[in-house]
Amino acid sequence: MNYKSLDIFINQAGGPLRLTSLIISRARQITKKAPPYVETEIDDPVEIAFMELMQDEIKLNDEM
Repeated sequence: MNYKSLDIFINQAGGPLRLTSLIISRARQITKKAPPYVETEIDDPVEIAFMELMQDEIKLNDEM
């Protein structure tokens, strides 16, 4: 699988804190039983959210 560099996501989000906010927000949704957008055996919501981002399953936007 071809993953983007983390720097690309940081620049798209407007900085590392906004990127972290996006990942944490999605992890909270997963914790509240939202279905993951990727198939995985991982149980950690933060890791799942990060995988979703790396596989372009969640998008960055200006409304964060």
